[in-house]
Parts: sequence; structure tokens; C-alpha cells
Amino acid sequence: MPASTAPGSRAGRIRPILRLWHRAFGLTAALWLLLLALTGSAIAFYDELDRWLNADLRQVDVATTMTTSVEGALHTAGAALPGFVPRYIDLPNRPGESLSMLGSAPLRGETRAVQVFLHPADGSLLGWRQLEQVSLHPRHLMDTLYVIHTELLLHETGVWLIGLLALLWLVDHFAAVGLAVPRLAAAWEALLVRGRGLNLRRLYDLHRAPSLWLWPLTATLALTGWCLSWYVETRALAGLVSPVSSRLHEAFPDVAATLPAGTSIDAAIATVRRQVDGDIDTVLVIPRKGAWGVRSFDARDVDDFGRLWTYVSMDDGRVLGQRHDIGSSAADAFFAWQYPLHSGRAFGTAGKVLVAIAGLGTASLCISGVWLWWRRRR
Repeated sequence: MPASTAPGSRAGRIRPILRLWHRAFGLTAALWLLLLALTGSAIAFYDELDRWLNADLRQVDVATTMTTSVEGALHTAGAALPGFVPRYIDLPNRPGESLSMLGSAPLRGETRAVQVFLHPADGSLLGWRQLEQVSLHPRHLMDTLYVIHTELLLHETGVWLIGLLALLWLVDHFAAVGLAVPRLAAAWEALLVRGRGLNLRRLYDLHRAPSLWLWPLTATLALTGWCLSWYVETRALAGLVSPVSSRLHEAFPDVAATLPAGTSIDAAIATVRRQVDGDIDTVLVIPRKGAWGVRSFDARDVDDFGRLWTYVSMDDGRVLGQRHDIGSSAADAFFAWQYPLHSGRAFGTAGKVLVAIAGLGTASLCISGVWLWWRRRR
């Protein structure tokens, strides 16, 4: 036995503790981690799959560009869904995309979250769908997978549990390395798969080697998943070493503004176009702050979303402030990268492919880990 792992050595004393932790975490979290891994692999391509499943809502003639007024599209949405209140408006950024609006509307006596799709050329209605519907129907499949992945259908409790699971998974990454590579001199061997058939040697290597190959990806997913789920707690922790700022509108005073406002959304967009170089991406409707939050593309963006926020007063059209998500401190930049890294969008299609591979790999590790425990138990 190598001196580094002999029973009397420090590593020899720690190794049983790491093994006990890894086994307890793996058996407790395997099912939940398997579920999150599979849904995460799918929603890495959320937009692409949803466009394929719902082409009648998501796509129009490829030669079509945005020529309708957003205000006119809002009226169309309100006529189709009386009482519709917009919250988020996603403008098409390339030919062939529809104009979509997230918001709420009274349906069957209750206020429900809905998504409305309109033609970007004339503002005509393409259709709408109710959100937060747990269903395998093509209309709701991707949204169902997304909700399972982010909150396990348990709302705030599910978000908290996913944050806890991500934190423990991150800790387990380091325990797993300690078990997989007890000696640095033998690190290369840990990356190999040996044995024949599905004997214990080969099954162990099929669990250990892929975990090391995927370690940078899965550790990143664990860290970003923790930060995204425990939004408040991780920012408070980071604030101990670097200032953390929030989006400007969170500090705006509450007002009594209601839609329609003095300044139309088209006027607000026109105001922002004169101030920024990039195209407009989305508009956040914030009536309780009396502001339109217009998001545009910028050279500092870290993914394919516009990250420059310009706030325009609903009352008189004044620009209330401007902030890029990258912020002004190291902590701001750290948190600005969390979603782009977790979704893979930071690196375009290649990043999404890597996230999907990491998810499928994690699913296989959950299965091989439980299988290995069961074989050894027998």
C-alpha cells in the first residue's frame, strides 16, 4: 500500500470519511440529481426545441422583420385576452422570429400567467398559451421541463431545495476527487476505463473516469446552480468581500402609475434607440415603479441577451438611469456570469452542447453510482 494512503497516514484517516460522505450524498441525492440533469440537458436548447414544437407561435416568414408598433401589438393582445397585463415584451432580433409578451390575464375566474405571440409585421395575433401548466403537450412541454428544473414544481420551497442540493453537490465534487485520485502520481490511471464486461473493476472505472472528465463542467453547474437558486444568500456572502449592486429599478420609489401611461412604450423605445448603439432586445414593464425597463445589446454582454438596461419614465419620458448587468465590481461581474455559464449561453451553441453533455453525463453517474453501490452491497 502506498505510504500516502496507509491507514496511519493523514490521507488514510480522511479517506473513510470522504467515502462515507460520498456514499451518503450519492444515495440521497441520486434521484433528484438525475431529474435535474435530464431536464437541464433538455432546456439547454429551450428556444430551439420550443420553436420546433410550436412553430406556429414562434416563427413567421423568414423575410419578415419588426415593423409593427409595440403599442398596437399590446392592443391586439388585450383584445384577444381581456384584462391582459404585460410584464415582459420580447422583440424579435432576427428575421423569422415572432413578437412575444409575457404577462397575466383573468382566465376561468383566476389570474393566470400567459404568453402571447404576435406577428412582427402587422401585430396580428398568432396565438397564446397559459404558462405554469404541467403537461407533456407540445404547447407546454418545455415550460414544464423548465419549471421542474428550477423549482421541482414546489415553488419557493423547491428553489431553496435545489440551492441546497447544488451546494452539497459542489462540496461532493471535492470529496469525489479525493477518492478518485488518492495519489497524484496515479492521476492518469483514474481517467482510464479498464476491466471487461460489467465487472466491479469496469463499473467502478465507468463511474470514476467520466466524473473526472466532466469535473470542470459539473462543478461549474453546481456552483452556478447554487448562486441562481440562493440568490439573496450568495449575494450577501459575496458582499463580505466585494460590493454587490442590484438593478436600478429596485431602488426606485413606488408610484401609483398604471397602464396606459403618459409615455407610450414605442416612445420609450425610440428614446433608448437614440442613446445606445445596440439593437433593442426586450422591455420590462414596471408600473409600480412608473418605468419602462428597455434592455439593449451592448459590447459588454456575456451571452446572447441584451444586458444594458435603460429606464424611461412612464410619466414624462425622462431617462431615469442606465446600468449594465456586468455592474461595477468583481462581485457584480461574478453574478452576471452565473446564468450565461449555467445555461451555456456564454459560449453560444458550443456552450449549450457542453451543458447538455454535462447533464447527460451527470445522469449516467447517478445511475452507475447507485448500481456500483448495489453490486458491492451484494
